[in-house]
Amino acid sequence: MKECSDTDFDRRRLLAAATIIPITSLLPAASVIAKPSSPDASKQFDFLIGRWDVRHRKLKVRLQQSDEWIEFAGSLEVKPILAGKGNIDENVLNDPSGRYLASSLRVFDPKLLQWSIYWIDERFPGIEKPVIGRFEGGVGQFYTDDNLAGQSIKVRFTYQSTDAKKAIWTQAFSADSGDSWETNWIMEFSRNGKPQ
Repeated sequence: MKECSDTDFDRRRLLAAATIIPITSLLPAASVIAKPSSPDASKQFDFLIGRWDVRHRKLKVRLQQSDEWIEFAGSLEVKPILAGKGNIDENVLNDPSGRYLASSLRVFDPKLLQWSIYWIDERFPGIEKPVIGRFEGGVGQFYTDDNLAGQSIKVRFTYQSTDAKKAIWTQAFSADSGDSWETNWIMEFSRNGKPQ
């Protein structure tokens, strides 16, 4: 998701075949990710399967101490793949700067008990390198290193189901190796129809 305006983020630098790297290399040294408590961690994204109405809130400018938010509507449909060991979605984003489509591809690694999440955006060719992580205590956190306007940053995605009809995703950036985080994009999901 990591999307920014063309002037402050160059996605083309990220468009190459992604390689999976250990999640511990993306986190501050003091961070430790415990193994998920669920006996089948591959089911931890099942809450997201189905159709959703989405309320988007994005900071207009990132990592510049801005408090100006842009709000718009969208929709999301998530389908399982790989016999339930992954899922893919289609986002319709009615951004004020222009409506566009995007997809997230989420794939579970049963050996490492972690997820890799790839973002695909119709406005930019290719697939971004993944954010990688897992769920603990019902909250999924996923990390990668990235670049914003020439500055090295860390990116964090957080997923959480609040109940059967609501879920939330947030994106945050850190310019200080994870010591502090700025949340810059929030998606609030409201289920459109029955859970699948």
